[in-house]
Amino acid sequence: MAESLIRFTRGLGMARTGDVAGAKKEIEEMKALRTTLQGADQSYWADRTEEQMLAVSSWVALKEGDTDRALKFMRAAADSEDGSLKHVAMENRLFPFRELLAELLLEVGQPAAALKEYETALKQTPNRFRAFWGAARAADGAGDRQKSIEYFGKLVELAKNADTERQEIHQAK
Repeated sequence: MAESLIRFTRGLGMARTGDVAGAKKEIEEMKALRTTLQGADQSYWADRTEEQMLAVSSWVALKEGDTDRALKFMRAAADSEDGSLKHVAMENRLFPFRELLAELLLEVGQPAAALKEYETALKQTPNRFRAFWGAARAADGAGDRQKSIEYFGKLVELAKNADTERQEIHQAK
């Protein structure tokens, strides 16, 4: 599973920064890994790899200008992850897919929908810096000043004992 996670993280980064060719190469490698996992009767990990492929594919589709396909892929990844049995190795996800769906919605100019997804993500994976940051920006973009203030406040509270102050905290204050 570690190889799949590495390829996912690398592919996601490539896709989000516009290296579509590199991201597609990582997707192909994940496909091969998924096939190997399926052949080894590791359906749980094969399914998680499929979700990762969908997530990377969503950002590739966005960079290629296909917003509808991007949202379809990311929603499928988030819904699949939500419906999966949890495994101790997957409990502390680096990128919860519901949160990534919210980021995608914010990226495509749908802040109200993004806020809804961030709030769902925060119920599933509470107190995440990225989710508070995204929810605050989504609420602001949707014109919900009260929620924006609330989420910026939660972000500042979450980071109050940090060794350094991140740019996001400066903006939140």
